[in-house]
Parts: sequence; C-alpha cells; structure tokens
Amino acid sequence: MAKSRQKAAKYFLKGTQAMKVENFGIAKTMFTKALEQDKDNTDIMVRLSQVLLATGHAAQASVVLKRCVKRKPNNPDALLLLSQAQLGLNEIEEMRRTLDKALGWDPTHGPSIHAQVVGYINSGQIDAAQEVLDRVGDDSKSHVLVPMSRVKVLRAQKSFAKGIDLANEIVARDGISDRHKRSVRFELGHLYDAVGEYENAFRMFQLGNAGHIQGKTLHAESMIAMWTPEMLANIPLANDSDERPVFIAGMPRSGTTLTERILDAHPSVAGIGECPLIAHQLGRMTATSLGGSQIDAYAQEYIDMLDERVGSIAESAITRVIDKHMGAERTLGIISRMFPNAKVIHCLRDPIDSCLSSYFQNFGTNVSYSRDLSSLGKMYVAHRKMMDHWYDVLDLEILPSSYEALVADPEPQSRKLVAHAGLEFDERCLRFHESDGHVSTASSVQVRSPMYQSSKQRWRNYEPFIGELIEHLGEYADTESTSPSTTSQEHGA
Repeated sequence: MAKSRQKAAKYFLKGTQAMKVENFGIAKTMFTKALEQDKDNTDIMVRLSQVLLATGHAAQASVVLKRCVKRKPNNPDALLLLSQAQLGLNEIEEMRRTLDKALGWDPTHGPSIHAQVVGYINSGQIDAAQEVLDRVGDDSKSHVLVPMSRVKVLRAQKSFAKGIDLANEIVARDGISDRHKRSVRFELGHLYDAVGEYENAFRMFQLGNAGHIQGKTLHAESMIAMWTPEMLANIPLANDSDERPVFIAGMPRSGTTLTERILDAHPSVAGIGECPLIAHQLGRMTATSLGGSQIDAYAQEYIDMLDERVGSIAESAITRVIDKHMGAERTLGIISRMFPNAKVIHCLRDPIDSCLSSYFQNFGTNVSYSRDLSSLGKMYVAHRKMMDHWYDVLDLEILPSSYEALVADPEPQSRKLVAHAGLEFDERCLRFHESDGHVSTASSVQVRSPMYQSSKQRWRNYEPFIGELIEHLGEYADTESTSPSTTSQEHGA
C-alpha cells in the first residue's frame, strides 16, 4: 500500500504540473493513474474532476465526484465541483441542492456562495442572488469571491458606479491571487464599458487577458485538405439517422445563444447547450480510419445522450434538440455522416464586433484563442474558410443567419430559423426572453431582454486600440464608416 501511495504521489505531482500549463490530456492521464494506485484518495478525485470539467466531461466528473462526496461528505470543494458537473449536465435543481449542502457544511465557503449567486443570475433571479449575499453579511472578513459576487450582482442591477468602486477595492486587496485579480479586471472592464469609459475598459480587458496562456488557432488549410469530397464519400452514413439534432455553428459571441433561446422557446425544442460529445468522438481516432461500425457507434452514443438529457423519441414531445458546441466548424464533417438529416444554423455577426466581444469575456480555458487580438483575427478567418468549405462539400442543410438582421427584424428571421428546423412557427419564439430557464454562457443576462440593436458596430468605441485585430481579419474587417453604439448591452454569444 505504501508503495502504491508513493506512485500515486508522483503521478499526482506530474498531473498538477501539467494542469498548471493547461496540458489537460497529460493531467487527466496522470490523475487517473494516481487514482488507480490510491483509489480512495479524495484529493486525487478532486483534481481529476477539475480536469474532466475543464475538458467538458461533466458526466465522468459527476461519477468521480459522487464517489468523492460519499467518502468525504463534508468537503465543500468537492460539492462545489459536483454542482458544476450538474450544471454541465443541465441538472439545475440538483446543482442548487448540492450548493445548499456545501453551504450547510460551511456557510462561509466563498466559492460556493459565488456559484450560488452566479447560478441565480444566470437564471434571471437577481433578487435571489441578492438575498444570498444579504445572508453573508460583512465582506471584510469573507473570502474574496464574496465581494466579487457582489460586483456581479451590482452589474446585473445596473449599479455600475458602485460596482466600479467595489471592484477597485478588491483589486487593491493584499494577498489576492492573480486568478481572482484577472476575474475582477474583466468585471471592471464591463463596468467601465457600461459607463462609456472605453479606454479604462480596454485596459482592464488587456490586463485580464494578459495573465492567461495564449491558445492555438485552427489551421483551416490542413482540415480542408483532409476533409475532401472523396474522403467524406469513404465514410459510411450511420444506419439509424435521428432527425432531432440541430447544430448551431458560429464564432463565440456571434448570436449562437440568442439563436438557441429563440428555438428553445418552441414547445417541440430543447437545448442542450455546448455539448462537447461529438468533438470528443472526433478526437478518438483519425477521420480517415472511421468505418461504418464506428459511425454507428458514435451516432448511437449521441442518441443515448439525447435520450438521457431530453427523453427518448417515444417518451418526449421534443422533436428537435439544439446543440451549439463551440468549434462546430471542426465537427461538421463527421456530423454529416452521423446525422445526414441534421440541420445546421451558421451564426454570423460583424467580425470585429464578434471578436472584440470574445476578447471581453473571461472564458477561462474554454476559448484560449480569445485572449489575444491577433489570435482572434486568425481564428475568425480560419472559421470562415472552414465553413465555406462545408457549404461546398456537405449535403447538410446549412442556414446562414445574420445577427444584425435578426435583431433588426426579429419576426421574419425567427420564422426562418424555426422553418429551417422543420417546425411550424410558435409565437413563444418571439417571447424567448420571458423564459426562466438557466443560461450558462456569457449572454445569460442579455438573452433575458427583448432584442435590441445597440450592440451593432460596438467596436467603434474601441477603434484606437484594436489595430492588430483589424489587420488579421483582413478582408473580413468591414471598416466602412457608421455610427458607433452608445450602449454596451448585447445578446452576443
């Protein structure tokens, strides 16, 4: 046993080192090996679940964390992570009960308080978020995430000046970690933006992004060279073609969440958010190695996931399921073989607005290229090249959808989206903002408002600072003179 624990400690150290540099593949392998050597070690379970959550494996993380909580029920950190896994699985009530348990063990646990507040904000329950903080009391002795939660509530309440004052107090605190300081600076950026202090806002977003590792962008030419019509023809179509999937493709902050919410308001539609399953399937083996058995197995695995999330076709009134996983420009090739009857909606927005809005979001590890303006420009170009290729070579029905057109004239554009999904129109799709469902993207507050056009040409407020973005966007950067936005609100993601 001692020898096993010694091996586990070595694997744990290697996993921790890999995690620090965001090499999550190696980190997952190391923590898995560590747990094999020391199967009841809750610290290893927590670290492994952190990696699983960072890479989109919420279901696997949930299994590990339930085992961890069974071993150590009074561990608020494990309960917090379990709540995040439940959020990833859209188990919102379970998430709230788990957070209540965490705070039952430790009412001062800052991360759980923060998660609870954010959860209520993302469900449009700002008063409930405020009540959580009212119960906490004095911030001066509390975890830094408590006043950070207060800043989020103040922004949601549009108390921007108070939010700015509190956020600046937090940044000036002694002993605040770099990670928390970055998060506060993103909040400050949004608050300064809301009051029109664009230079201060941009400086905060720069500082927030500067502390992150810069990510890689898609190499579209290599993918296009691989996914030829001939290669696609050599991959068999799945035998059991489920017609429920509707995939939303688009750069972050291009209107994907808005589109999902419009469709999700239809009684025959359910959204499953940013589901990473197909991206993980594509990574299991090279595309050129895919045969009929693998495609059938992948399709069935996805169908099983849909059945688990929204009910089977026989049991549920849901006939369309919206999947808006990020990076869909990488997966449409395999999607066309798994679900040849699937519908695709390609969300498009002013490239500069879309990229700049991504730069303004603290995506964590999910969108690593968003941390650098030149990388964002390169990624946008790669995305468009890849999508142009799919328009040319796939038999899938892909509907381009302009964000600007959608917010300018919502009803005909919404009707077009619903018709593309193969459904009769329902008036509730025009009242999507009245839904009380949970939204776990950066657009959680915005998509609870009726549509507005105020975010068009928002980038003009930041034109002096974004030369490198415009340069790398090249022909996609339309800099023809128009009036800048006068307000920061947007439906974006």
